[in-house]
Amino acid sequence: MPPRTSPRVVIAGGGLAGLACAKVLADAGLPVTVLESQAYLGGRAGTFLDQDGEWVEQGLHLFLGAYSQFRALLRDIGRPPRQVLYFTDDLRFEEPSGPAATFGTNPVYAPLRTLLGALGNNDYLGPLAKLSLLPLLAPSVLPDALLQRFDRMTVVDWWRRASNSKQALERALRPFCRAIQFTDAELFSAYNLLGWAHQTLVRPLRARLGGYRGARDELIFAPLAAWLKQRGVEIRMKVELDEIVYDEASQRITKFRLVGGEEVEADAYVVAVPAWVFAPKIPLALRHRPFFADIIDLPTAPAISVQLWFDRVITRRDGYTMVARSNCPVYQDQARYTYPYAKGSRISVIVSPADALLDWSDAAIVDHVLADLGAAHPEIAAAKVVKRVVLKHKKHLIRPLPGAMTRRPKQVTPVDNLFLAGDWTQQEFFGSQEGAVRGGNACGRAILRRVQYGLLK
Repeated sequence: MPPRTSPRVVIAGGGLAGLACAKVLADAGLPVTVLESQAYLGGRAGTFLDQDGEWVEQGLHLFLGAYSQFRALLRDIGRPPRQVLYFTDDLRFEEPSGPAATFGTNPVYAPLRTLLGALGNNDYLGPLAKLSLLPLLAPSVLPDALLQRFDRMTVVDWWRRASNSKQALERALRPFCRAIQFTDAELFSAYNLLGWAHQTLVRPLRARLGGYRGARDELIFAPLAAWLKQRGVEIRMKVELDEIVYDEASQRITKFRLVGGEEVEADAYVVAVPAWVFAPKIPLALRHRPFFADIIDLPTAPAISVQLWFDRVITRRDGYTMVARSNCPVYQDQARYTYPYAKGSRISVIVSPADALLDWSDAAIVDHVLADLGAAHPEIAAAKVVKRVVLKHKKHLIRPLPGAMTRRPKQVTPVDNLFLAGDWTQQEFFGSQEGAVRGGNACGRAILRRVQYGLLK
């Protein structure tokens, strides 16, 4: 239980991590203030209204069945997952000017589809290519502590040792790496790949892929903000952190200084912005310490989100489609469940690796996406685009280079009253919505432990 006069906490960042942390603290009765620089909550998982009054996504997101803490958060705020999500039990693969295949993903919910998908689709993945995935993914049954040794090698390094099937690499592993963490297999930590496989194998009943039944702002972030405000959490929008003020004498943070000069004081300070936003704000007196130097050195990956409205329906699929041999590795038609008022199809596409395309014009990027997807899915080539939105994120995730995943910081820092929350902090779901919730929850619990032992006053 917190003491009679509870320490005040200020959180910089109103994404999933910051809001999850605020919820843990509000549940315990601590006074909390959340500072968000944007006009909307949710951060990289957020949605916002454009000039046409239509919802735009920061990027395509899926909800994995293994997302247990995110699921619990939804239930706690009165948003049962069945109201927020719909689940699919297959995953389609396409290749420009090549074969396509649909694989069932859950032997419990879709046993026949999963069995037939594994036995069939041999023109996409031959029997030997499928079998070669077994030794490659076998270590994923190990606990996380043992999987971390694979952070020393890339997916391609491990593939050469365990599989060496070119078909498995190009038609399964590479599109997965590009879609899930925006990085190619030659630069992608094998620990990261096996960690994602681990979450599926240890929870086989949860091997499902979920989409959203609307804009995440309406489904999640507005209800979560209302829930927090009812419990005394102050949420301030369009206020940006400018400086973290550190006192060398006391070795503590003394205030957050905002853009414009306003100063916010508290007993505990939480940084829940992305690592690359935090890095330049780390006080000079702390930058040489190994803990903070590692954060400054964390590599980042860009991404480009493309959302396209069409004049007709191009697919009846509600699930996710992976595209091999393309840097448009995943897309989803959101016109049926997420934005059902769309007249034709509305697809959301992730472009990655995006490094070489960041300087391209929006029109050139859209043409590139249409060429690749149109070659893989002829209905896309035949349809007319009636609206387009291109969002370029120069830094969007921690790039899972070998060594980077095990170098991520813990939520507790060497400064007694400074804490971190985010999908980039240490937890088992890497850069993801579940990772953000877990990072926020772990941060909140760390603060409560300090309060319990009288270390925050």
